[in-house]
Amino acid sequence: MSVRRRSLLVAPAVLAAPSALAQGDWPQRPVRVIVPYAAGGPSDIVARLLAPGLATVLGQPVVVDNRPGAGSMLGTEAAARATDGHTVLLADSPFTIIPAVQERVPYDAKADLAPVTLIGAVTMILAVNSGFPARSASALAEAGKVRPDTVSFGSSGIGSLSHLLPEWFGQLTGARFANVAYRGAGPALQDVAAGQINAIFSSPASIEGPLRAGQVTPIAVAAPRRLPAMPDVPTLLEGGIDLSADNWFGVLAPTSIPVEARARLAAAIARVNATEEVRARLSTLGLEPRPMGPDAFARVLDAEFYRWAEVARAAGVSVR
Repeated sequence: MSVRRRSLLVAPAVLAAPSALAQGDWPQRPVRVIVPYAAGGPSDIVARLLAPGLATVLGQPVVVDNRPGAGSMLGTEAAARATDGHTVLLADSPFTIIPAVQERVPYDAKADLAPVTLIGAVTMILAVNSGFPARSASALAEAGKVRPDTVSFGSSGIGSLSHLLPEWFGQLTGARFANVAYRGAGPALQDVAAGQINAIFSSPASIEGPLRAGQVTPIAVAAPRRLPAMPDVPTLLEGGIDLSADNWFGVLAPTSIPVEARARLAAAIARVNATEEVRARLSTLGLEPRPMGPDAFARVLDAEFYRWAEVARAAGVSVR
């Protein structure tokens, strides 16, 4: 099956006008932001970074509620089922991957939750153990063709972004890689650094420590252009591999929340996201702000749902 790259997360900002902040009477009580992961992770950091500014703009407290479990499905279901009109979800890329790989999902990702705004995205880096002989994406792909299933990629679990990216990479290059699943991206990266496995798709912030220690080598960027922080690392496209993907972060709300309220929240997030303090803090996570209102974000989600369904189907990935 041919899987083509779709240019995602680069649409122009489509934000509610500033006057939207003065319309209506939402919110009438504290706003709850459900983070479907444990405290301390990237999603939690993003939510807690935005919360104080949002509280000021919206005139109501903004409470971060961590609901980890079932690969983010537990918290996502809680948001989808919320009926108080003041609960929203801080989602990331697995939101669009889960329906493609999970046989049983306790909510309808497209029907139960509506896009509010994209916050930003983290470009994924293809990195290898520094002792691994393949020093380019094309050389890594060639190794995966010559010796199928012997080149190993670490992932944070079956059906995760770090699992499906190597699958997509293999589909585009004719290579076949071994997936080594861990209980998180951290342990997987540790084993790449230690030379127990060969490669991983990871964020720039995550590989910073092992990179400084000389344990991993970034060989390609999964983005349309090179990263300013890594100007010497080519894109996959430069190596003839038509793949670009990010780990995005965005806010969704139950469809029961009125469109006007969602527009007000989108404008409020854009306002907070534009402050120098927030932008500086987000950059330390390797997260590039990409403000995008409900309509543009909806188009991104549609493309992501389609893309990951195609990749999972071609790879035969299914989780019971």
